[in-house]
Amino acid sequence: DITPTGTVADWGSILHFTTDGNCCNFGQRSPAIWFVPGTTRLHVRIGDSINGNWGIDTDALPLNVRTKVTLECNGTSVKLTVGEKVYTATQPTYRFAGNLIVYAGNPWYSAAKAVISNLRYKILPAAEVNEAVTSQRHYMSNLQDEEMNVAEKENMDN
Repeated sequence: DITPTGTVADWGSILHFTTDGNCCNFGQRSPAIWFVPGTTRLHVRIGDSINGNWGIDTDALPLNVRTKVTLECNGTSVKLTVGEKVYTATQPTYRFAGNLIVYAGNPWYSAAKAVISNLRYKILPAAEVNEAVTSQRHYMSNLQDEEMNVAEKENMDN
């Protein structure tokens, strides 16, 4: 869930899963999420083997309102749900599969003025993936079973 509490003039970094840097090598945005400068529109990047900055942009989230955000990547299918709105896309190639560093905010951009809550990240075994092009399926949502919990994090720009 994401609750925007304001905007920043720069890209407002919310979450960033990376192999080792900002952009745009393979695995550096696996995924990464920002607010577009001066807005609460989500800029979601899920880089693949050809384009490390591939992704989806959304409409604005309402200020001071908690919005459920779910990102599912299965094979080349990507589904981003923001509140009641669903964005779907087909990724051109496969995504990174391996160890990642996780930032709530990142060292390369301003922190978003937002509260992140109920964060879950889960990689399902390859046997549960529909397409052979990738060996994992990613969920970021309110999953209730075995997952990595990240405590509620206020990611405020002071």
